[in-house]
Amino acid sequence: MIVDLNQDQKKKLKRLFETQNYSKFESQVEKLGSIEDLPIYLKMGYAGSKVLNPNSKKDDFLNASIIFEKIYSKDKSNLEALYNLILSSLKAEICGYVLPHLLDFYEKNKKDPKIVEGLARTYFQLDNMDLSVKFFNKLIDLNPISTIDGGRLTYLASMNYPSNINQKDYYNECIKLGDVFEKYSKFPIFVDKTSLNKKVKIGFLSGDFRDHSVNFFLKDVIEKIDKKKFHLIGLSNLELKRHHEVITKFYQNQFDDWYDIIDYNDEKLVDFVRSLNLDILIDLNGFTFGNRLNIFAARSAKRQISWCGYNNSLGIKNMDYLIADKNLIKKDEEKYYKEKIIYMPKIWNAMSKPENLPEINDLPFKKNDIFKFGSFNSFKKISDDVIKVWSKIINNSNCELYLKNSGGYNKEIYDNLLKRFENENADLKKIIFLKKSKSTEFMKDYYKIDLALDTFPYTGVTTSFQSYLMGVPVLTLKGFNMNSRCGESINSNLGLNDFIADNFDDYYKKSIFLQDKNKLSNLRSILRNKILSSSLFDTDDFVKDLTSVFEKILKQ
Repeated sequence: MIVDLNQDQKKKLKRLFETQNYSKFESQVEKLGSIEDLPIYLKMGYAGSKVLNPNSKKDDFLNASIIFEKIYSKDKSNLEALYNLILSSLKAEICGYVLPHLLDFYEKNKKDPKIVEGLARTYFQLDNMDLSVKFFNKLIDLNPISTIDGGRLTYLASMNYPSNINQKDYYNECIKLGDVFEKYSKFPIFVDKTSLNKKVKIGFLSGDFRDHSVNFFLKDVIEKIDKKKFHLIGLSNLELKRHHEVITKFYQNQFDDWYDIIDYNDEKLVDFVRSLNLDILIDLNGFTFGNRLNIFAARSAKRQISWCGYNNSLGIKNMDYLIADKNLIKKDEEKYYKEKIIYMPKIWNAMSKPENLPEINDLPFKKNDIFKFGSFNSFKKISDDVIKVWSKIINNSNCELYLKNSGGYNKEIYDNLLKRFENENADLKKIIFLKKSKSTEFMKDYYKIDLALDTFPYTGVTTSFQSYLMGVPVLTLKGFNMNSRCGESINSNLGLNDFIADNFDDYYKKSIFLQDKNKLSNLRSILRNKILSSSLFDTDDFVKDLTSVFEKILKQ
């Protein structure tokens, strides 16, 4: 039986919702009886409150998705329910409720911007970046500016993954993003670049001062940089609830000054950062979660650098420099990067030496005739072209392919990836998924692998370093921009040019040719020492080079 509300009840609930008192609103609605017995408008309001409530958790978003899905399934004309289903499903990180409805609607009406954007974001969440970019492009065609502005960061991040997007295309979209950022560059305060502090003040802004891949490359820099010469300031855009982490506390103790900035709006943060009178401000996020790029667009420090967290241009006029190396960006390609390129003499990133590494095991291939390939990169990096090449490899080789998503386990993502392999007629019995393991056990998963297959065009970085530490070489592909050449730079610095493929066909041929028990067994025994003694782990030398970079740009 449908619950009937009197006028006073309706007014009270409306007031609670409009004043954003969502928790009390939900409590009052629940007192009315079963949610199933509520009128449609109140079901919509209740589910909408779950989405908007800042205290909501993943289960709340899931419950909201279920409600909106039921409403829309009964009444396909209720587009408000469908639009809300998109939002709640994305927040719940479960796309199964919304994707079939989006595809069904899209087949009938391909010009609804909200549906197209919903498909773009849903495929992004499912780690299918080729389709994500496809629908973002359709969205731009439908509504070139207004609709895409809120999702342009996601769109630019997506463009790093498909093979059919060149650096020029990416750069052109960066310029459009820069135009969006321009409004933040017009703050009235002028930042004097010439008046430097006696002790150089360097700010590091990040949402990743935690157990994150950035930590592997940042830790030694912060620990080893000359504190007598530089005054280091940490600007943390990290959720406060994560500050109990050991790694976060490490950074709090290492920086000369530490500020939690997550609750600062852009205007307040610009004023605050400018008040610090920084000589250099370094962005460690790029287009990743936790960024505060508007602060850089507004020119908050005398010199601003992009490094470590994002390996491509950001398209922001006031981002002065991008740190790379000679293997990543060619001189004649600099025109497709908004920033001035700073070339490190050896490698653009050096990793801190890990502790308590497990012993190297024997080559698995020595024990049986089944060759073991593996990739532990984020599934977002498994492009359509990767699927095609890997399918050809496993169909034409006595092998198994071990895959583990660095982003963790999500059944929808795993199922979606299997469907993509199935579409290429891959032998699915040869694909073995590994679930995310504890940090202490993670490295032991390399025991299962003879040869790591790098993704492309978005190559691995942290996973490649880890693979070599466990004696497992990485087959990578030559790229066309900074982001796609990271694997090439790593292998070149190790002198492992045999493990760099020229093209898709060469990648396939090398995957077969490199199935050499003796060669791989010998490499397995020496690779750890080789990489630990290389520039890839020489953080003392890297910090010296980075210090020289700071000194050079301060003179400009």
